Formats: sequence, C-alpha cells, structure tokens
Amino acid sequence: MYRNTAKLLRNFGRNFRANRSFSNKVEASENEPIKFSTSQASRKSARPLVKRVDIDMPWYQPFSVVGSVAVFLIYFCVLREENDLDLEFDKTLYDRIKGLEKEQLLQSYRFNKEHGKSVDDIERRLKELEEKENKVAV
Repeated sequence: MYRNTAKLLRNFGRNFRANRSFSNKVEASENEPIKFSTSQASRKSARPLVKRVDIDMPWYQPFSVVGSVAVFLIYFCVLREENDLDLEFDKTLYDRIKGLEKEQLLQSYRFNKEHGKSVDDIERRLKELEEKENKVAV
C-alpha cells in the first residue's frame, strides 16, 4: 500500500511539473537585459548555508579553545628545536635529484636558442655546475 501511494505521488509530481505553464507577464526581447527587480527571481529568498544551532556550552569554552591553540602554536613555532625532518624541508628539488638542474638548463638552453632568446645566464650556470662537478670528481 505504501509503495503504491508513494508511486502515485511521485507520478503526480512529475506530471504536474511537466504540465506547468509559465506565465509571461512581462514581454522581454531577447536582445534586452531582464530587470532583476521586476523578475520572479527577486521574490525568492536564499536559504541560509549554515543553520544556526543553539548548543548549550559553557561561557568559557571559546576562551579555553583559543588559549589551547595559542599555547600549541607558541610551542610548535617558537620554542621547539629543529630536528632532522625540519632540515629536510630546506632542501630544493635539485638537491634531492642529481642531474636534474643540469638537464633542465640544457632543455632551457635549446629552447631559448631555437626561439632567439638570451642564453647568457644559462651558460654561466652550466659552467658553475661543471666546475662543481670537477671539484667533486677530484
């Protein structure tokens, strides 16, 4: 019985929406803008995104939360000593992957040569990298 009633209501809603006729009280040209204040949209009200819920909480709860977060941030950002993981964040990608900087410089060099751009900075950096590699090799 419940299924039949639900099915009947669902079909009625679908048919009602399909057969609705919209009244065009205001004749609007396709080339003219529609005035919002006279349109049907101006009569609609927006639903609130966040519903206000009254929760019983103690008066000191916001102060307690802000104080706890402040103490944590002071400890974490100021008082704590740096460890090995913090030092890892200081490394660049070029420090982590050998040969990456040289490969990217070579690709930039080829691209700039093909498009007639300056390659002076790239050549200078490539020479620095080669000198550094020679010092490590010796």
